[in-house]
Amino acid sequence: MTKSRNLRGKALIEYKKCLKLNNLQREVLVGTLLGDATIIAQSGKSRRCQYNVKFEQQVDKSEYIQHLYEIFEPFVGTPPKIRNITGGDAKDRQSIWFRTYRHTCFRFYYDIFYPQNMENNQRTKRVPKHIRKLLTAKSLAYWFMDDGSFNKKNKYLTLSTHCFPREDQQILVQTLKKNLNLQFKIYRDRNRYFLMTQDIQQLKQLIQLNLQQCFYYKTNF
Repeated sequence: MTKSRNLRGKALIEYKKCLKLNNLQREVLVGTLLGDATIIAQSGKSRRCQYNVKFEQQVDKSEYIQHLYEIFEPFVGTPPKIRNITGGDAKDRQSIWFRTYRHTCFRFYYDIFYPQNMENNQRTKRVPKHIRKLLTAKSLAYWFMDDGSFNKKNKYLTLSTHCFPREDQQILVQTLKKNLNLQFKIYRDRNRYFLMTQDIQQLKQLIQLNLQQCFYYKTNF
C-alpha cells in the first residue's frame, strides 16, 4: 500500500539532495514527455526555478499510473489521487494523477522539451532537436502507451503528434528510422496529424515487454 512520505522543511531539503534520476527513469521520462506528461517550472523562496513532473491519465488507466508512480516513487511525496473533471466539451469524468517533488534534475528535460520562444518569451512543448540521443525502445513503449493506437481496418499503427509542429514530426520520423529502424510517415486526418507505420510486428516486438496490461488492447493485432 502506498502512503505519503510526510517530509517537510529541512528534512525534505536534505532528502532531495540525494535524489538522482536513474537510467530507467530517464528513458520513461522521455517517452512520457513525448506523450501526456508535463513539466512545470515554479520559483521558490530563493527565486530559483524548481521543476516537477505531472503524470495524469483517465481513471481506467490506474494500473499505468500506479506503475509510473512506482518508477518515480523516490521523487514523490504523495501517492496518486483521483480528480473529478467537469465542464468543457466532454462529459463529466475522472482522472488519476500524481506529481513529483520540485527538483533541479528535471531542468534539463524542461529546457529541451519546453524551449523558450525568443519572439514572445513563451514556452510550449516541442520535440527536442537532439531527440535522437534520447529515444530508445523503452521510451517508445511509454510514448505508445500514452499516444499510440491501432487501426484494425487499415492495418496500421499511429502515434498522435498533433500537438507538435510539422517540423518536429519530421524529426521524429527521422529518429524512429535511425534509432529503431521503424518506417513512419506523417499522416493527416482532417486537422489532426499523426505518425503512421505499417511496421506493426517490428514495433510490437520492440515495445511488448514494457506494455502494461491495461494497454494490451492497443496491440491486439
